[in-house]
Amino acid sequence: MTRNSPKHGAVVQVKLKVRVHGRHPWFYRKMIQRPAERIPAGSAVRVVDRAGKPVGTGFYNSRTDLALRMLDRARVDDPDAFLLDRLDAAIHLRHEVLGLPEVTNGYRIVHSEGDGFPGIVIDRLGDAIVAQLFSLCMQQRAEPIGERLLERFPGSRMVLTVDETAKSREGMETPPRGKPFVVDVEEHGLHYAVRPGQDHKTGFFADQRDARMRVRELARGRTVLDLCCNSGGFALNASVGGAKRVVGFDLDEGVVAQAAENAKRNRRDVRFEHGDAFDVLRDAKDGAYDLIVLDPPKWIRGKEEVEVGERRYQDLNQLAFRKVARGGIVVTCSCSGALGEPRFLSILTEAAAIARRDARILHVGGAGPDHPVALECPQTRYLKVATLAF
Repeated sequence: MTRNSPKHGAVVQVKLKVRVHGRHPWFYRKMIQRPAERIPAGSAVRVVDRAGKPVGTGFYNSRTDLALRMLDRARVDDPDAFLLDRLDAAIHLRHEVLGLPEVTNGYRIVHSEGDGFPGIVIDRLGDAIVAQLFSLCMQQRAEPIGERLLERFPGSRMVLTVDETAKSREGMETPPRGKPFVVDVEEHGLHYAVRPGQDHKTGFFADQRDARMRVRELARGRTVLDLCCNSGGFALNASVGGAKRVVGFDLDEGVVAQAAENAKRNRRDVRFEHGDAFDVLRDAKDGAYDLIVLDPPKWIRGKEEVEVGERRYQDLNQLAFRKVARGGIVVTCSCSGALGEPRFLSILTEAAAIARRDARILHVGGAGPDHPVALECPQTRYLKVATLAF
């Protein structure tokens, strides 16, 4: 990991146009008074409200609409050292409190604002550490973070990626891409071949670890359909749980091949095929499956995608509700942070009404505890997983 600008100190002041009543860490450009002098993008700044009351320390980038990301509500004179202390605390939480290394070698080390890091997520995936950047300020500070990670995880291979949507918005550079490699991620006794930083997100959906175990517990004796299966995690866990028959589909031919390889390496009799989730459900017979898993991609990335995205969630779920057998179960997910849990559940209610099926909620959850949610930043709770009985 490299840093592509000199170290910034918290010496410049930024004044807000508003009084700060809550503690949300994001401030948009329209909420900030234009600085008298140019502030280099990504700089650490001291923040005051319109009355001059100290708000804390943040990172400023005038080129993006989300121009100010708070680091802390106190004065921080050395942001780099402050972040390294937070990194140590984040690792302590995963290792000493949650005991994750006893369960898996694939877990999130840093969950952006959920761990007090503005615009970066970091996953441990086997022998690799993958950081995905969403903010310029974190790209500028990636080098000391990477050095500390190597101290804590000696011998790890470091991978740095940039979210494509955030790249142009924040003015970030594309980091060099190394030669792809494969690591072994073990979770609850299953092994997955993972290409760190090469596939979706960081390369492995560690956030669905708890949901995969729930599917394992529910699968005994059932015929299971795993849609948008990615590397096959839900399908393989259903097989381990004693499912009668399991099939998975995905539109990405590459991950279908990867899922098939994962089934082979785990000696599981699971069939994976290339296919569109909507088409698969339309072609299925009513009551063909006792357990259906829906884990579609992020369909809502911003306000402009809300209407279309909500319609897609509704359409996919009402198709699944029609096809699941009486007495069956649907595990349905949304990873769109812009879609809150209440609205997601409302969409499921509408879908059930259209399908003319009665459904009961057995469980509503989200990502595992290695993805902590900051109370002041609800966007850190992006994943919703609802388990419904029919």
